[in-house]
Amino acid sequence: MKKKLVTLISLVMVAVMVAACTPAAQVEQEAPVATDVPVEATEVEEPAVEEPAEEVVVEDGIFSPNHLDATEIRVSWWGGDGRHERVNAALDVFEDRYPHITVAREYGAFAGFLDRLITDLAAGTTPDITQSNYSWLHTLGLGTNVFLDLNTVSDIFDISEIEQGIVNLLPFVTTNDGQIAAAAHGITGRVIIYNRHMLEEHGLSAFPQTIDELIAFGEAVSEGNAAVDVDGTNTYAFWPIGPETFDIIFLTWLYNNTGRNLQANSEILHTVDEVEEVFELMGRLIESGVVPSYEQWETPRDATNPVWMTGRAGAAFEWVGNIFLAGGNFMEGDLEGLGIALLPPMAAGDSQSIMQRPSLTHAISRTTDHPELAAYILNFLYTDEEALLILGDAFGVPLTRTAGTLAQSEGLIEGLMLEGFHLLNANFGEMCELFEDPNLRQERFHALESFWIGETDARESAELWVNNQQSGLR
Repeated sequence: MKKKLVTLISLVMVAVMVAACTPAAQVEQEAPVATDVPVEATEVEEPAVEEPAEEVVVEDGIFSPNHLDATEIRVSWWGGDGRHERVNAALDVFEDRYPHITVAREYGAFAGFLDRLITDLAAGTTPDITQSNYSWLHTLGLGTNVFLDLNTVSDIFDISEIEQGIVNLLPFVTTNDGQIAAAAHGITGRVIIYNRHMLEEHGLSAFPQTIDELIAFGEAVSEGNAAVDVDGTNTYAFWPIGPETFDIIFLTWLYNNTGRNLQANSEILHTVDEVEEVFELMGRLIESGVVPSYEQWETPRDATNPVWMTGRAGAAFEWVGNIFLAGGNFMEGDLEGLGIALLPPMAAGDSQSIMQRPSLTHAISRTTDHPELAAYILNFLYTDEEALLILGDAFGVPLTRTAGTLAQSEGLIEGLMLEGFHLLNANFGEMCELFEDPNLRQERFHALESFWIGETDARESAELWVNNQQSGLR
């Protein structure tokens, strides 16, 4: 895999030299691409300015933009129109406070964002502040930080914001070399969202706590289901929202059963025998009707599917930050009819830790000419009350110390969602930084789908799962 990554970054650097860009393919997941080639820092020419602001001396050693001359700084992010509007509005507030500071905004869709970032890293022209995925922080440098170490500007950006929030986000953004590569805005992990109405119909007051209880529930719920649900009447104990659902369940069970994550030091940490056990369990869930067979899994494969929307599913496995989205699609927004729970353990005595990762992060370029100003703007976006009220959940649900408190007081985090975040905090499990690597995930998807459609048995699927990922790591 390292040889492929060297080739990738080499091609990117050639592209920079000839000023040509390769169009990026549309990707569904926010997936990382790694490189082990060090990024050469190059000086970025400071934009010309017309009317420098009057210089103000720093008081008591505390940095303030007031002491700067007229300056332009670049901020980059991806997202939809809603995010763009709110981030622009928050940055407008910053410019109103400091009229001599110009914030150049570089934003667009997610597709192609990573390709541009890799090109900028190779050329030393990365924007001063860049939105980033958690996984990129680790894979772009194979554990070595390629962005500015926030420890160097901790007097401006308060590190305790990401360490002492609703959850501790600091471990996620600390790279192997001990540097803080970025600020993590929030966290996400998947929990069971269950249908209280269906459980009550079957005499249950809570979601099944063991696999045997889940299978018994699934058999009762799915009795009479058609092989292909032409009439739209099938019911299921568990409905997988999104094609990545089984992948996350699979890794969660392995993590909690073995105490080991996906990989370390380019070695897959699970044996074929261990993975085979999980495939066998998946087979039991399909055969007992707990989850749909491949033929029964209807499109669209998300929270707008009729099975979920009409209450014909006993539960889903969804990101905590999407609870209101999934709930809004359930029985015309019947949040009162939903509850949350942990995924039942694969075996008695297993942990029930929840695999978690930051929803997104913001990094400062290590080649920036304005590290203090970049840190000040980052602190503004993460801690300023006016900015936070404008941003709302534009970057996802904020969980830093200041933002998390404000989000709760303003009702952005409440009810099931707040319960979900507390559930994450009480059952912490760190998702491997290479979990969303597109090459590795593609190999897992292939093994899972091959098993689901009956092309391979549990043993053959486990061999595909382990061996093909191991080949991708080397």
